[in-house]
Amino acid sequence: MSDVAKDRSMQLQKEMIGRHFDRLATARQDGRKVVYTFVPGNLTELLMSFDVLPVLPEINALQSGMRGNSQRFIAEAEKAGHSEDVCTYVKCDIGMMRSGNIGPTGQPLPPPDLLLLSYTGCYTFMKWFELLREAYHCRTVFFHVPYQGQGKMTPEHREYMVRQLKDSVIPALEQVTGRRYDEDRLKELLRQSRQAEDDLVAVFESAKRKPSPLDAFFGGVYYVGPIFSSFRGSPEAVAYYKALRQEVEQRAAKGLGPITPDGSLDEQKYRLVVEGPPNWTHFR
Repeated sequence: MSDVAKDRSMQLQKEMIGRHFDRLATARQDGRKVVYTFVPGNLTELLMSFDVLPVLPEINALQSGMRGNSQRFIAEAEKAGHSEDVCTYVKCDIGMMRSGNIGPTGQPLPPPDLLLLSYTGCYTFMKWFELLREAYHCRTVFFHVPYQGQGKMTPEHREYMVRQLKDSVIPALEQVTGRRYDEDRLKELLRQSRQAEDDLVAVFESAKRKPSPLDAFFGGVYYVGPIFSSFRGSPEAVAYYKALRQEVEQRAAKGLGPITPDGSLDEQKYRLVVEGPPNWTHFR
């Protein structure tokens, strides 16, 4: 494959992800606890307040797809009896685990100390963690987000979720880590998440300009990576989104388009709306 054009923010994110997988590779030697969880509804700030390292199986699966490794992992899972019509995210993760649990950067991933199922919008997620629980013989905590029939959060919804956090999730994290819940620490992490999100919102708002300095399908998927995954609440995320906003605003000020795999897209005639997840194995 020929060299692909990238902007500085993509390189920064690659370095961030690399450091995170470095920490995971030495988690056991360093005495760090590891929690597997999902991207939607993740509670990364809460995990970080307990000094826990998160692992997100979805991220591993899509990273494997983009690196051309998913086919053999999926085949490995199917050889173990998982049907062809089972979600390939699940089979890629299961196949990776059965192949030594070597992560996307080529380093081993530690087994979980806790499985935190924090999203229930897709039934597949529940079955996925049942499979991981059987494989790792690991405790699983279920944080259920209630369905909002009218599209609005009610006081009853909020009370139900807070009760789960107090009675189930936080006690499990305290037991696994040996640490007490620190609400002041959590508030600081949430403040940093908000700061990072404010910069990300400004980046996406810039897409209203003509020409747009942002390619939402390609660049936008990269841009949401840190805040959607293991970096919520971290100083790294704050620094990344500050740098990203500056980068995008500089392009906008010069009337330039985004950096795409084929170079800068300054001449823009059409805007397309793409629905559904990217085809990771053929993303570029």
